Amino acid sequence: MIKFLAQHIKWIIVGVGLLVFGLAQTDWLTSSDWWQRTEALRIDKRYRTRGTKPPHPDIKLVGIQGSSMSLDALAPEEIAASETLQRMKEPWPWDRSVYAAVLEKLMQAGAKVVVFDFVFAGGTAGDEVFARALQKYQDRVVIGSMFRQESGEQTEKYIPPNARLLLPGTESIVGLVNLWPEPDGVVRSAIYRTSVAREFERVFKRDVLTNAPDDLAHLTLRAVEKFGGPAAAPHELTYVDFQGPRETYPMLPIEQMFVDKLWQSPAFRGGLVFSNKIVVVGPFAEIFHDTHDTPFGSTPGPEVQAQLIGALLRQSFIFPSSWAADLILEAFMAAFALGVCLFIGNALLKVLLLVLATLIVFASAQFFFSQENVMMSMTPPLFCLLATGSFGILAQYSIEQFERRRTRNLLERYVSKNVAKTILDDTRSFLDSLRGRKQQVAVLFSDIRGFTSMTERGDPEKLVAQLNEYFLEMVGAVLQEGGTLQKFIGDAIMAAWGDTHTEGSAEDARRAVRAALAMRAALTRLNEHWLSRPDRANLSIGIGINHGEIIVGNIGHPQRMEFTVLGDGVNLASRLESATKQFHTDILIGETVEALTREHFIYRRVDLLAVKGKTKPVEVFALVGDRTQPAPGWLAKYHEAIQLYRGRNFAQAGELFKTVSEEIGRLDFLCAMYRERCLEFHATPPPAGWNGSFTLTEK
Repeated sequence: MIKFLAQHIKWIIVGVGLLVFGLAQTDWLTSSDWWQRTEALRIDKRYRTRGTKPPHPDIKLVGIQGSSMSLDALAPEEIAASETLQRMKEPWPWDRSVYAAVLEKLMQAGAKVVVFDFVFAGGTAGDEVFARALQKYQDRVVIGSMFRQESGEQTEKYIPPNARLLLPGTESIVGLVNLWPEPDGVVRSAIYRTSVAREFERVFKRDVLTNAPDDLAHLTLRAVEKFGGPAAAPHELTYVDFQGPRETYPMLPIEQMFVDKLWQSPAFRGGLVFSNKIVVVGPFAEIFHDTHDTPFGSTPGPEVQAQLIGALLRQSFIFPSSWAADLILEAFMAAFALGVCLFIGNALLKVLLLVLATLIVFASAQFFFSQENVMMSMTPPLFCLLATGSFGILAQYSIEQFERRRTRNLLERYVSKNVAKTILDDTRSFLDSLRGRKQQVAVLFSDIRGFTSMTERGDPEKLVAQLNEYFLEMVGAVLQEGGTLQKFIGDAIMAAWGDTHTEGSAEDARRAVRAALAMRAALTRLNEHWLSRPDRANLSIGIGINHGEIIVGNIGHPQRMEFTVLGDGVNLASRLESATKQFHTDILIGETVEALTREHFIYRRVDLLAVKGKTKPVEVFALVGDRTQPAPGWLAKYHEAIQLYRGRNFAQAGELFKTVSEEIGRLDFLCAMYRERCLEFHATPPPAGWNGSFTLTEK
């Protein structure tokens, strides 16, 4: 299955891209809640990014707030001086003669149009007075009507003003107060002309009334027509060019109009602030619950109407982008994502290109909104871009990771795990290594003692089986410590730390020594297990570890290359492994390794070895164990004896070596070796230039 996907991944990505493009055209997806919410959030963000616009200077707001009904901010004598204020003091709803007085006051102040953002649906006291005022100023006043969906009913009901307010000839004073929020409750668009039939169609998604005439005008459109401003308004739904958040249009409290000293204050200037203006009178008190969410936040209904009037006066309409433009953009985004996935090789570059395209869409949408008053649809093109691109990148990455794992598994059968990882994960580092470089590396050699004679007398099949069991444990110890299995040399193992990657010289050396301890313990377990197997021989090994600067590189013929290490540091590790036979110990450590790891392991000085090619002898150590256990009590005396020996105090050194051997409690080859040397040198002292070193006699 994976192989099939890998072979056809490009066609699969193309197919998914076409599917994504097709889904972006379906109502099933585009009408879903998450889709609509995403698009709505992007629309609101464009308003806020664009910022506010100045309020239209020909619009003023007069509001009925909480204090307008309680009049608690006014002095009793101020209320007593005004008949209108006395009526405002009465319980709500107000006598409608109050509105007649407000209208008369504003008209006398020179207001050109007065808009009452109320639907005076029910009859109440003062209707006759208000009706006469409305008739008097019918060419300069607008009151509200509305559509309302009654609870439990299956249609919207048209609510006109109280018939007693509409005297003959006043039909033109009525305009709709409705604001049409989107499904998330935010008002973003406006309908300026409609009809009862069309609203039924809009709410209940019926198609039979499409040709119904638009015989109802919005209150804001009526106001602009009476104001004499540009009355052109689109018939289709448009986005409102909101000028800003609440208080973009400051509100003047209605009760202050009837207090002489406040009427003459700078806020009213004796009514001059209303001269030749459209004045919107509406509810601001919380009890009216007349607030609406807009892209700029919660805004009182009368101020929303004022912002609609401002947009109409400026003839500033924001239209959605055309269906054809949206389709072309969506197709281009899907094609771009496919091109990035299929023709760009670098994964990071793919991501960067998709991010860049996303930013361009955002910037373009903001530009068209702010400069051209076009609301470009963003969710469909981004969906086509990101869904196609994300699938393509993830699919290719998944296939690539599968192929990488498959290749790594295959490589690890022929080269070390670390080499395979370097090839697949760190291409630049590996290419550098192909050219060869010097670096600090810890090298371990291990070898089976007497293996050649075993091959001569042993059964080949059984010998190979035992050797594989042995290698499984020994190589496992190397890999457990993060080492690179460099090669098998017959029965010998060569491993390295720091060739393909390094955690520092000290850690590389420590891991190599830990691996040696693990190999020692693993061989003990194997030999114990093999005691019950007559077809298995007891094995012993020698291990040599050195750390130093060596050459790392890819060596060989173009037909057969080998990633390996070479140099004096490698040769010394091999010689240390060989020297374990002469010193009758299983692990020998070079002086550099000892210096790097002495805080973690217990070592026993073995000898100063004179190595071919080096002028200075090398201090060699035997590995006693790690420092989780205390050092043997005899070790300090042993090292004291070594110092006496190298200080040419042969008689004293020989006696101390004897004492150490007795404390060890068994025959100790190193103590015996040094006692023999002390006897020889005591009888025949070494030359004056003697430095205590020993030259290997065997390889």
